[in-house]
Amino acid sequence: MATAIKSTKKTTTSSKGNVFATLSDRPRFTGKKIITMHKDAPMASMKSLTKKASLKMASIRDFASGTSDYQQAFSQGDGIYFDTLKIAIVNGGNDDQVNFMTEKGIDNNNAIQVEPERFVYALPLAKKTKTIKHPVLQSFTDNDIATWGVQAIKVLASAFTGKGINIAVLDTGLNLKHPDFSRLTIQSQSFIKSQAVEDKNGHGTHCCGIAVGAIDKKTNQRYGVASGANLFVGKVLSNSGSGDDSGILAGIEWALLNKCRVISMSLGSAVGAGETFSPAYENAAKIALDKDCIIIAAAGNESQRSFGLVSPVGHPANCPSIFSVAAIDSNMRIADFSCGGINPNGGQVDIAAPGVDIFSSWKGKKHNTISGTSMATPFVAGLAALLCEANPGESAAHIWMKLTQHALRLDLESADVGAGLAQAQ
Repeated sequence: MATAIKSTKKTTTSSKGNVFATLSDRPRFTGKKIITMHKDAPMASMKSLTKKASLKMASIRDFASGTSDYQQAFSQGDGIYFDTLKIAIVNGGNDDQVNFMTEKGIDNNNAIQVEPERFVYALPLAKKTKTIKHPVLQSFTDNDIATWGVQAIKVLASAFTGKGINIAVLDTGLNLKHPDFSRLTIQSQSFIKSQAVEDKNGHGTHCCGIAVGAIDKKTNQRYGVASGANLFVGKVLSNSGSGDDSGILAGIEWALLNKCRVISMSLGSAVGAGETFSPAYENAAKIALDKDCIIIAAAGNESQRSFGLVSPVGHPANCPSIFSVAAIDSNMRIADFSCGGINPNGGQVDIAAPGVDIFSSWKGKKHNTISGTSMATPFVAGLAALLCEANPGESAAHIWMKLTQHALRLDLESADVGAGLAQAQ
């Protein structure tokens, strides 16, 4: 989660809790294994292969009733598989069975890949944002009509609202009774055991407000993008801001089954120098693109550029088929914390969006101003929804191309901001 830099209302969070820990301070792996088949493998291939490996597996479709009870697949069996994504997640202690699946998969030309399951977190900011002394090209400030971020990406000049476009925000949930969302019919599901969709963290509510064009009920100030979109809320991170790959992948599959055109993910885990991307998420992202859905994810907040440290784009935004978003400030400068495209095999930045001192909705029917690539991501997700409305029938790959084509070029390194500042059509 992005650290609260400045609050416009009384919202406080302890810096001693997990909310403010850096990703590098947290455990990386759960002990489970992720098994990935080629995206073009037959739908029933994963079910058949796990059965041959004598694994007691459940299908995510067995848990389509809208609960987080799919976690029982790990406590009562050996794991779970995702039919649409051609992915299985297997409990630790089944190495022989996993090896069997790998060997059998190669024999069947299914190109089985195995990787450890990761813990995934709402992206943190360990320290307050610093100012990097680059030339100011253009400056924006919040006004009575809209926040600086809404102004900077030219939403107010757009004729489109994302009307009828399904957009999924996979995060810590949503403050369902927040007055700024009262106009919406919201579909939601929790993938966190024993926790409802209701957001007791704040991070998810903040991202939802940016994505779906929310307006502050008290001041009529606009702080979001796609006011006509249909909102799908997947709680894939707990109220403390943590989750794992199985929950994220379950949320992606749920969003695809609900025909979402855009998936926004302000979450991740840190990667090391030279570390490559996850085969499972790359597979899922390619399948999503084939189904005309673009996954947009936060580049990460691990850098401290003012001290000369640029960290690589994190997991899963480092996948080539996931649209990666960096953060800039109101003076069009790269944010101190924003990760860069420095790893050679996966991990480029595709675009930049407002991510410093961003006002939006918060838990407890409040508002908060925070910073992070987490905030930049739903700005781009909202713009993608506008493009889907403006270009009916066009593929997700076309929407990807349009996002980059419409970007405002910045006098900054492409490794830091990709194509430039995201802009409304």
